[in-house]
Order: sequence, then structure tokens, then C-alpha cells
Amino acid sequence: MTVEINYNYSFNQAAETDRAAEAKSNLGNGGGWLRAIALALGKIADAMGERMLDLARDIDTLQKQQKDNPDATIDGKGLTELNAELQVLGQQLGQMLQMLATIVKTIGEGNKDIARKQ
Repeated sequence: MTVEINYNYSFNQAAETDRAAEAKSNLGNGGGWLRAIALALGKIADAMGERMLDLARDIDTLQKQQKDNPDATIDGKGLTELNAELQVLGQQLGQMLQMLATIVKTIGEGNKDIARKQ
């Protein structure tokens, strides 16, 4: 039983040390949980942007193919369908970026208000 208690104590102490080191490193580069949220949402936006680039490339490729073969498709999709997908992704990305800005702004203002009251 003593070994188990020592193990738990060591584990908890190591976890606390890790969190303290992480907090200190985040302070040095403007980090913290607000930054973590912004980075996570930014990665989602990056993935959406990459998908838009892939669709744009597919559209370009299909346009070139249709010069020789007007019935050409990519994965069974024609230009109209690919363009529609690209427009939808563009709208979704725009909404995502607006949401990201709103979330970061709201949390930042809340933090500022809390800091001012302390």
C-alpha cells in the first residue's frame, strides 16, 4: 500500500510540475488557453482552405480535360457540381472565420474585464 501511495504522489507531483512548466512556457510566447482555442480553430480553417484549393485544382484540371472531351468528369462530378462545392466551402470558411474572430474577441474581452476587476 505504501508503494501505491508513493506512486500516486509521484504521478501527481509530476503532473503538477508539467502543468507549471507548460503555463510558464505559454506566458513567454503569449500563450494560454485563449491561444490554444485560436490555434485549434485555425487548424480547422486551414483544412477547409486546403479542401478549397483541391477543388480549385480539380476544376482547372477538368476544364482542360473538357477541351478534348466535353463529357469528361472527375469522380463523376462535372464543372457545375465542383463549382457549387467550391462556393459552399467558401461560404462555410467565411462563416468559420467570422466565428473564430467572434470567439476570440468575446473571450479576450471577458478576460480583460475579469483582470480589470481584480
